[in-house]
Amino acid sequence: MKTLTKTLFATLLTAIVLTGTALTSSAAHNYKNFDTPISGINKIWVSGNVKIVLTQSDVEAVSVDDQFNSENTSIQSKGQTLYINSSESHQVTINISVKDLQRIEAAGGSSVVTTGNFDVKYLQIFLNQCATAKVKTTTGSLYTVITDDAVLKMSGTADEHILVADNMNNAKLRNFVSQRTESTLSGALAMKAERLSAELVK
Repeated sequence: MKTLTKTLFATLLTAIVLTGTALTSSAAHNYKNFDTPISGINKIWVSGNVKIVLTQSDVEAVSVDDQFNSENTSIQSKGQTLYINSSESHQVTINISVKDLQRIEAAGGSSVVTTGNFDVKYLQIFLNQCATAKVKTTTGSLYTVITDDAVLKMSGTADEHILVADNMNNAKLRNFVSQRTESTLSGALAMKAERLSAELVK
């Protein structure tokens, strides 16, 4: 009888601990709206230890984790651009909903992902340092620049795509289809610009 009682007590205690852990984990993923004007925002600039989750929606909004610390992560809008920078030691996740998307610029260890498909007229993506982006789009014109150790994973379609990269292996395009594609190594592009500049000086 004592053995049975001990077993039942241990089982009950385990259930309580697991329930508490689940509630804590769930709470860690609660999001709240961030009070910043983003009406008309179509450009995202991000740097630091932050993950941006982009959604195309008629309702424009920014939401942050309930553990968000504004002293370490800044979110500011200027014109049509939303600027996000984080110095947190852990990755900060920020959800952003916009009607239109024209440009993504990511640097540092930042990450940008889209949920669903972005149907836009044209899109520019600039990645450098160790930034990563996973983007799905249907667009008329796509322009991408990938430098340093940045990695871009694209899916969707485009009428035309201009790709500039330090390393073409960092452009993952297996699930992306473009009617016309022009690829250039960024080093070759820089050399071409230098030659053009030298000719203009003569």
